[in-house]
Amino acid sequence: MPRWILHCPDCQKEFTHTKIEPKSLENYYLERKPEFPVDGSSVECPHCKKTSVNQRFQLTYRAD
Repeated sequence: MPRWILHCPDCQKEFTHTKIEPKSLENYYLERKPEFPVDGSSVECPHCKKTSVNQRFQLTYRAD
């Protein structure tokens, strides 16, 4: 399933931020990134449980 991922700055592991539900052929191209607040989004890593502030540009698309 396609998804937007982030990389934890502490443990360096990647994790899913948002799953992209298949709706139509438009998802085979690049889905729009989720919106983030201007000052970033505070997200907890599911691996090491550290919280970090991420910016929208840090999202990476994965199609696996």
